[in-house]
Amino acid sequence: MYADNQSKFIAVLNPKIETSKLMNGLGHITAGIVAKCQQIDELQFLNYEFAANWASPAAIGLYPFIILSAKNNNQLKTLHQAANEANILHNAFTDSMLGASAAEQMQNTKNANPDDLIYFGIVLFGTADELTPLTRKFSLFKG
Repeated sequence: MYADNQSKFIAVLNPKIETSKLMNGLGHITAGIVAKCQQIDELQFLNYEFAANWASPAAIGLYPFIILSAKNNNQLKTLHQAANEANILHNAFTDSMLGASAAEQMQNTKNANPDDLIYFGIVLFGTADELTPLTRKFSLFKG
C-alpha cells in the first residue's frame, strides 16, 4: 500500500473509446484539472532529479493516480453529476471536445444536450473520504 494516500487523483475512463482518443482525452483532462485547482500547492508536485543532472527534474505528483474503468457512458454521466453536486475538483472529456478547432469544440460542448454526450473520461482530485463513495463501484482499468 502506498504511504502517501491522504489525497488522490482518480481517472474513470470509458473502455469503449479507441485507445488513442482515450489517451488524448486523459491527457487533456489531467492537465486541465491542474489548471482548475485553486490552490496548486494542495496537489503537491515533487521534483525527481536525475543522476549527474543530465536532464531537468521530472515533476511528479506526491499522491497516487488511479485509473478505473466505467461499464458504460451512463456511469460516467452519473459520476460527473455527483462530482458537481459534491463540489469535488474534477474535469471531464466528452465527444463534443473533438473537432477541427478549439473554437468549434467549445461551441459544440456548449450546445450539446447533456443526455447526448459520450464521455471519454473524468479525472477527480480529493481525499479518499471524498472520492471513495463516488468511485467504489468502478474496477481497475485494464486497457
